[in-house]
Amino acid sequence: MRLLVAMPGLRAAEEIRTRLYARWEGWEIDLCSYTSDALHLLRSQPVDVLVLHRCIAGAGGRKVLEQLARWQLPCPPRVLYLCEAEERTQLCADCFVHPSASPDALCSLVEILAKKPLPKLAVQQRQRLWKTVDSFLDELSMPRSLKGRFYAAWLLCWLVPSPLGEEKPVSRWYEECAAAHHTSPAAVERCLRVAVESVFTQGSMQGIERCFGATVDPEKGKPTNRVFLIKAARFLRRRMADYSFTETRSLNSSEMHQRPAAPTSV
Repeated sequence: MRLLVAMPGLRAAEEIRTRLYARWEGWEIDLCSYTSDALHLLRSQPVDVLVLHRCIAGAGGRKVLEQLARWQLPCPPRVLYLCEAEERTQLCADCFVHPSASPDALCSLVEILAKKPLPKLAVQQRQRLWKTVDSFLDELSMPRSLKGRFYAAWLLCWLVPSPLGEEKPVSRWYEECAAAHHTSPAAVERCLRVAVESVFTQGSMQGIERCFGATVDPEKGKPTNRVFLIKAARFLRRRMADYSFTETRSLNSSEMHQRPAAPTSV
């Protein structure tokens, strides 16, 4: 679980890091106090949770949130934003808290956000993701007439922006999908299995090779539903990351060049 803490003073950020490590050793935590450092880290590697203070040095936390929205990252972070009450209706964050909140309160909120299925930033770009997934399933020649195709698309839209979902048991995936579509987990599993089988018996060989490479041999059978969805989700993350990188103009502000990114890392 990767966390980025962007606060004006590293002393407060270090206290948060120490407390979180005491609760769970599975964190990977980066600290920074400059806007340029935060943007560099967010661009260079996926971050699961971002603790962002409105007054970080440089352009400020608002600039970071606005840039995140423009980037449309395939796996955006869950954002805990420290700001005054009047700012809360203007920005896209998963949770707002007053800048005076205690380190213990911030740690508790971080742990809650880490369990959130989808970041708010991911929900905002849901339409773009759905189109990307739909185009991908067309490349594989998964028939639109199959109900399992719709379930596959829904699950991919759930998994792509949140890699943490891959750690959950596949039965939980079926339960989530079934609840959203008023059916049973068994029906989701069965329909999805039929749709995956159709790809590896009658689908596009070029599409299969592009997504799965040599990891799946159509002549020897098909992957399980879980393997299919995980490999497809990782392929789509790479595709969307490439798109975001080429289609989004990089920052050229003087601030980005005045200070190199040099965060304190663990």
